[in-house]
Amino acid sequence: MPLCVVVLAVTPACTSAPEGDELEFRETCGTCGYNSPEINDAPFPELSLAGVPNSAGVSLVGLRDPLESDIYPLNTDIRGELVVYKGDTTQVLAGGEDLVGWKLVLEKDGDEVEGTILVYNDDEPSSADEGRPFTTYAIWFVDPDDATTKNVCPTFWNQPSTPVLTVIRGETYDRENKEVDLIEDEWVTFACKDQAAFKAKAFGYEQGQIFPLTSAPATRAQQDATLKMITADYCGTGQSFTVQDWNIYWENAAGTVTPDAVMNPLHIEAVWDEFGAICVQNPRLATIEKVDLDCPGIPRCLDIDWASVPYEWITWKVM
Repeated sequence: MPLCVVVLAVTPACTSAPEGDELEFRETCGTCGYNSPEINDAPFPELSLAGVPNSAGVSLVGLRDPLESDIYPLNTDIRGELVVYKGDTTQVLAGGEDLVGWKLVLEKDGDEVEGTILVYNDDEPSSADEGRPFTTYAIWFVDPDDATTKNVCPTFWNQPSTPVLTVIRGETYDRENKEVDLIEDEWVTFACKDQAAFKAKAFGYEQGQIFPLTSAPATRAQQDATLKMITADYCGTGQSFTVQDWNIYWENAAGTVTPDAVMNPLHIEAVWDEFGAICVQNPRLATIEKVDLDCPGIPRCLDIDWASVPYEWITWKVM
């Protein structure tokens, strides 16, 4: 039984590979980036290291050694990388490239399923100006319908050896409301590259990373603002006003993520905090009339002194 079948309740995207524009990147715009309307559509978006079933009833069994067939508890180190310890948390049995070939074993309703770690990559580039590279994996499973291998990330379905899945340590996400859910050490999120949770990590907004110029990770409010911004959740209710891979310019208040070009104030899209858009001027995809209808009361950015209130992100529309 493939991973897709076991976690079908998590995401309809697991039923078939996306088609058309969903698989295509639009024309690049130099210094801008690609947004996403989704937080994360990995088929097992979160797992408890303690084996507690997730919202789809899927629980983690552990990692199976391909040579000995023994199953070990899965853990993550301080960097968020997958590791197996020798009975405690001081001696590493396997981690990094040593885990290539190991099998991630899951269980649902008494049925055991597994995916294989095919590729380890410790050099995924950060999206912050001076951010550190981070780790991604290619995890694949065998499709019983045609005996082919599939990447566990749906939009990379037919690229089983492409490392597009990262592990986010210590938190999960509310995919409906577009915000952080649990912040607990025993939970990890498996996030796919083209989704908002992955992108937020690439910006430096995650529990496993000290936020620049501070001594702690980005706060929940900072992370929520980042998710709202990436997904174009103007209203702050979880409604997304964009589509996959739409181009947008972005800059955060800390100055750790900046565009390479000088932005025209007339092209401001929106200014963001943890509740959604503080103001909207040029929606990235929807009409301003649609935004006004669905999010009544949000002012135009050119009509208010938005710089005088706390905010996390400012975005500009690609004109």
